[in-house]
Amino acid sequence: MRKQTVKPYPKWLCQLDTVDSTNNYAIKLIEDGMAQHGTVVWALEQTAGKGQRGRKWETEPGQNIMMSLIIEPHKALASNPYHLNMLIPYVMADYFARRYQYWQVQIKWPNDIYINAKKSAGILIENIFRGSQWSYAIVGIGINVNQTAFPEHLSTATSLQKESGLAFDLLDIIQDLRAGILNLLMQYGQQPFEHFVQAYNSILLGRGQRMRFRLRDDDEIFEATVLEVDAEGLLHLQTAHGLFKCASGSLQWLF
Repeated sequence: MRKQTVKPYPKWLCQLDTVDSTNNYAIKLIEDGMAQHGTVVWALEQTAGKGQRGRKWETEPGQNIMMSLIIEPHKALASNPYHLNMLIPYVMADYFARRYQYWQVQIKWPNDIYINAKKSAGILIENIFRGSQWSYAIVGIGINVNQTAFPEHLSTATSLQKESGLAFDLLDIIQDLRAGILNLLMQYGQQPFEHFVQAYNSILLGRGQRMRFRLRDDDEIFEATVLEVDAEGLLHLQTAHGLFKCASGSLQWLF
């Protein structure tokens, strides 16, 4: 009898060759009653991958990770839904920092992961409500893993392989991140959230530095010193006119 040399996919994984968006597919699973806490949708290729504010997530098929993790928030988290926007990037950044010791890993507020001052991963969280109840969170994660060449207009993009010279197994990373996120969510509420706020801020991109920003509502460009992110997810900037607290999506970083 010939031995099976390919490991079967775990039951929690829905692996696809091509899909428009893993988040869209995850939403369909929920609507059809086929989703469970911890289900992951992973596609080798996305034809309409979602980025922040309607942007397209561009990626080379088969080289990177495009995945969506379905989460059923427990009672403690449901009382503070914005905390998820800090927990997920913290887990990812901590994982990458431990995976390769020579990387400088930082979080660009609110939830992009930068390695050696270049973007390597992005997160898009979409929430499903039934009435007023927060029923599911779909955590869309895009990670540049083994792709080494990027279009000119993605000048700040990089990948795990480009920053290390090493090739990575996509499924290994997916399994590790899923376990890390689910484990942290189990611990949520057992210690003050301030602990995670401090950890998030310890690797906040630009902290203590003067940076340039553009307000999205009126295109005003200004300079400010990055101070911290508070427990409600607001970015604190010190401007020439005083302290400025910014909500997610309200400004653009200018590098």
